[in-house]
Order: sequence, then structure tokens, then C-alpha cells
Amino acid sequence: MTNITDTLTPATDTIAAYNFFVLQATLGQVEQASVWYHEAQEVAEDVAELLEKSLEVGASVVSAFSPRERWSSNVAKAFAFASGKPVTGLTNNLKMANKALELGFDALKGDKTNAFARAIAGDTNAVVIDTWMIKAAGMDSSKGVNKTQYRELTDAVRVVSFDHGLTPRTCQALIWIVKRGSHA
Repeated sequence: MTNITDTLTPATDTIAAYNFFVLQATLGQVEQASVWYHEAQEVAEDVAELLEKSLEVGASVVSAFSPRERWSSNVAKAFAFASGKPVTGLTNNLKMANKALELGFDALKGDKTNAFARAIAGDTNAVVIDTWMIKAAGMDSSKGVNKTQYRELTDAVRVVSFDHGLTPRTCQALIWIVKRGSHA
């Protein structure tokens, strides 16, 4: 039987970097990571209810407002949008949110926003690579990553998650929490 680590090819140094953050995690951080996406899903469910749409649409709207936003602002904008109130911020985020009303996940063309919506909607295999995950890998986050690098980083999270008995989604949240907490 083939295990997940046999089919993935991330760089060894990226696996080591991500593993470092998982091993540094406190029990409180592990607990926080284990509930983060469940709580985010509750937000998406509330947004979906306001819109009278599916969870997929609610999660996609929430994700559409995530680029360059703190979570609290992201949530506020998603609720304002769902309530028909004006939303300020990046024009592209509003365009994505409007497209998400009809297309759900398919409205989100970026790897990060698409994976974020899927993770929020309950996909435990979705891995979100954002600035903090790029930094955690020891890379320069100012340049972002290309599609190949994005895939390599998600594969590294999957290997680390397998090694620690975590879902990829929870492992990503844990690495993010530890990394961001160490540089907040």
C-alpha cells in the first residue's frame, strides 16, 4: 500500500521548516488550530443563511474578502456584503464575492482563495498557502509563489500532517498560528 508521503515531492527543507513549527506548538495552539476552520465554517454558514445560498457560496464569499485583510475585517466585510450593505476595500475582492454568488468555488481563481473557501466549507484536505505559510517555509513572501511552488508547499503540509496524525487543513492552521504568533 502506498502512503501519502510516497506520492508527494516537496523539498526536504520545506518539510523540515513546517515540521519545526508543528513541534514548537503548545497544547493551546494545537487546540486553537483544531477548531479554527470549524469556527470559520460557522461564519460561512451565517453568511450563506443571510444570502439564502449554500455553504459553498457562503464560504466563497468569506474567502473572496480575505486577500489583504485581517480575519475580523474579512468577516465584517462578508457580513456587510451578505446584508446588502456597502463594502469598501479591494475592488477585486468585491468582484470575486459577486461572482461567488453564482459560481461558488469556481469564482475563486487564485489558489489561496479557492483553497481557503474549500477549507472553510469543510474540506479537511484543503491547504491554504498565504504570506505566513510562505514565511514559515523560509521563503521570501514579498514575491508570492508560482503554481509549482504553491503545490510544493501544499505537499509539504500534507507530508507533515500525515507524520503528525493531523488533517492537512488543521496542520496548515497550526503552522500558521505558531508562525504568526512568533512574529506578531
